[in-house]
Amino acid sequence: MVITPTYSLEPYSGNFKKEDLLHLLRRCLFGVGAKDLKHFKDKSISQCLDILLVQSPIPKPLTQEDPDLVDPFVKWGGDWTNAPYENDYLDSRRKFALKGNWAGSIINRDFSLTEKMRLFWHTHFVTELDVVNDARYSYRYIYLLRLHALGNFKKLVREGTTNVAMLVYLNGNTNSKAAPNENYSRELMELFTLGKGDGVNYTEDDVRAGARVLSGWKDNKDTIKSDFHPDLHDTGDKQFSAYFGNKIIKGRTGDDGAQEIDELVNMIFERKEVARFLCRNLYRWFVCAHLDEKIESKIIQPLAEHLVANNYEISAVLRLLLGSEHFFDAAFRGCIVKSPADFFLGAMHQYDVEFPKDVLQEHLSWIQIHAITEGLTMNLGNPPSVAGWPAYYQAPKYHQWWVNSATLGYRRSLVDTFSSPEGVACNGPIIRFDFLPLVSQFEHPENADKLVDEAVQLLCAVSINEAEKGKLRSGLLSSLQSEHYWTDAWNKYTANKEDMMAKSVVDTRLRTLFIKIMHMPEFQMM
Repeated sequence: MVITPTYSLEPYSGNFKKEDLLHLLRRCLFGVGAKDLKHFKDKSISQCLDILLVQSPIPKPLTQEDPDLVDPFVKWGGDWTNAPYENDYLDSRRKFALKGNWAGSIINRDFSLTEKMRLFWHTHFVTELDVVNDARYSYRYIYLLRLHALGNFKKLVREGTTNVAMLVYLNGNTNSKAAPNENYSRELMELFTLGKGDGVNYTEDDVRAGARVLSGWKDNKDTIKSDFHPDLHDTGDKQFSAYFGNKIIKGRTGDDGAQEIDELVNMIFERKEVARFLCRNLYRWFVCAHLDEKIESKIIQPLAEHLVANNYEISAVLRLLLGSEHFFDAAFRGCIVKSPADFFLGAMHQYDVEFPKDVLQEHLSWIQIHAITEGLTMNLGNPPSVAGWPAYYQAPKYHQWWVNSATLGYRRSLVDTFSSPEGVACNGPIIRFDFLPLVSQFEHPENADKLVDEAVQLLCAVSINEAEKGKLRSGLLSSLQSEHYWTDAWNKYTANKEDMMAKSVVDTRLRTLFIKIMHMPEFQMM
């Protein structure tokens, strides 16, 4: 059955039910578990958005917790993000720590959109750790994305332009009056702000003029900051095309040359295409990959106008989009394939996976967890190109890039191994999915029918038919299909949780149930 969407940004006026809340949380958070449902229960959409749109606290700097990372400049437990660069080997260790910490931040995310938006910015405003090749620089880039995750887009672009990681990644540190480098100027316009098409008609001369504005910046490995060098800056006037209103950015001398960047950013953001380009990317991230003429005119354009009216504050446009009739339309339920972060790291959060209490062991586990996520084709910190991951921009497949015969098989294998009683050794500690704590928080865990209904509703963005539910339900019952088998087994377990035999019976049945659900196509969607 074809469902015609509602092309309206008016606030959602329907009865805000559990399935609506789950849709909102699936798109805004990595993995939705029982704790999340409890936290948002009985709240209105507006109240939910109040929680989601609060910026998460900035975490403490990364420290040296790995005894193999023998670093003469960093004491045990010290802050390596401010330590000197030593050599490629030690830097590679720091990169592992950085990626593992990012994976851990997603798994241990709070109730804010911050982590989801940090990943959004990472694929919109891209650098790559392996190209930057200095973990301290990349730490500052990742910190910047988190700092402005729900903040001001224009401020993010301005600060990101001279971020040390970005200077290295797009060759801004080699851009001088004697040897202009157009790399960052081009990507600033084409990939980060204006996009292509849709009346975007800047010229090659505009790119060259932008590069001249940006000349003179260098990264400093000693201070781990960016420095402006007036002697390397092009002090001539920069003429832009009619697309930019024939703007002339007057050349400045001395330290005042650094201020030309502000004029360049202001000039670019005067173009309405910036807001439309960003809103399209936000729409594909939160709603649906495919846009048509109606969505362009009735959704993207009003969103862009709202973004401009709110001076490019991201939280304002997210509140409008995520609270709208359009967002909650049935046409968009379960229409996006889960990214590896949503599928795997989200499952870690969803099942409230227990990691070691020891800080070192926890970080080592996160490093291995990230390595598995990388195997699913999402290497945090290292998108495949300056355009990010194809799943977020490459038409017509978009999110379908995440799944193929290899990655689907790997996803099923991960479900099986992490759901097994043996679990998976992650750099030492054993990590496993434990379904008992989750099911214990269901409303009716003792009732096989209701347990299956709750599990399917929580794990699957798309409903399944009664025949499929019957197959799932049969796994909870005895071979005789006794209606009381599961109830009796659950009650026996809850009456004495120290009874290992009773626990084993319940645990085995639950593992079978959840593995079957996670093998279903509906679990791959959100």
